[in-house]
Order: sequence, then structure tokens, then C-alpha cells
Amino acid sequence: MSSGERLVFFDLETAGPKADVSIIQIAAIAVDSELEELESFQGNVRLEKSTRTNVRNEGQIIEPAIWKRLASQPDHAATEFAKFLRRHATIDMTSKHGKPYQLARLAAHNATFDGPLLIEWYKSLGLFLPATRAVYCTLQRAYWLFEEDKSLAPPTDYKLATLCEYFGIHLARHEAHNAMADVQATVKLYRAIVDWVHFEDIED
Repeated sequence: MSSGERLVFFDLETAGPKADVSIIQIAAIAVDSELEELESFQGNVRLEKSTRTNVRNEGQIIEPAIWKRLASQPDHAATEFAKFLRRHATIDMTSKHGKPYQLARLAAHNATFDGPLLIEWYKSLGLFLPATRAVYCTLQRAYWLFEEDKSLAPPTDYKLATLCEYFGIHLARHEAHNAMADVQATVKLYRAIVDWVHFEDIED
């Protein structure tokens, strides 16, 4: 990233059947061009659809009926997340009417899942998502790392937990699939990949 730019790592947790999942958690961490954390965000989203799937939050199992009472309405959670994104929007854009505005640059692990889901969620709520539609992906970045550096033995798979273990990043089993724990791990994973690439450049 160029000096002054920011990157917003995010993670979504979902519940319900694969064909019709509901977002139940959003967590995000904004970093500067040096990958230093600037601000974090966490929002719990109320389950509007009927589901029997329990919710895991900070290692605890919460029944859907209880979660529905504890979490925010989807439009409120989405509005608060949009405010967070606007605070860290650094990508200059111009509307079709010539008006300048800015979008946040997003990153996620397995962005091909989280990215379209987030975009569709905002669309379904009738709200504007102040972020780029192209989402950087640490899973894809890891693919490229092991393709580019044949000295590295590839991991058994490219799941977040597997890559964290590979790079010595702590992610306890009970913390996995908690949005904030996952996004914290994703930031650390990206830092580890960047550090490895820079180390190899120095060695060369």
C-alpha cells in the first residue's frame, strides 16, 4: 500500500443452510500502510430468518432465540459498519455526476465467500456499501506465496487455522469461527506473508 492508504480486514460469521445463510457477526480491523492497527469494529447481527443453528460467540454456544434478543437489527449493524468503513476510506472515486468520494479497501480470508455475501447483504437492505467491490484475499495471497517460493513446503490446505499454525500464529480451536478472533488472525497472517516476502528480498 502507498503511504496514507488504509486496508480494512473483515470477517463474517453466518448461520443457516448453505443455500440461504444469514450474517450473524461482522468484525473488522483497519490498518495503515505499515499494517499497524488503527481501529477495530465488531457487530452482532440479529437472526431474522428461522434457523435451528446455534451461534458460537467468544467460545460460548448461544441458542438462536437468545441471540435474536442480544444482537442488533441488520440495518442498524450495517449502518454502523458503513460508518466505520467511511472513517477508513482512502480510495478516491468519482461519481457519474463528477462528485468525488472515497471507498474503503477491503481484505478477507477466502474473500470469494465473504466479499459477495457482504455486497449482497447491503443490497438486500437497500444500503450503500462504502467499500471497493474487489476484495483482497489472504487465501489467494498464500497460494501465490507457495507458488512463487518453492523452498517452502506447502501446507496441507489453505484454511485460516492451517495457515496460522504454519506461520506460528496463535488461533485457539475454541476461538475459530468467532469473527473478531478470525479477523485478528487474518491480519497477523497477512503480516507474516509480507514479512516473509521482504525477508526473501533482503536475502536475495
